[in-house]
Amino acid sequence: MRIAITGSTGLIGTELVRSLRADGHDVVRLVRRAPAAADEVRWDPKAQRVD
Repeated sequence: MRIAITGSTGLIGTELVRSLRADGHDVVRLVRRAPAAADEVRWDPKAQRVD
């Protein structure tokens, strides 16, 4: 299953991403800064936009 997650760089989010990947899921991390990794996608909640 493909899962998009916000807050993936925090304490709980980091562990959640690790656990989901270990279970075989494809995880997309939504970030508000410029993406720094292949699994990150820019998210602007104020503009209601995901690039």
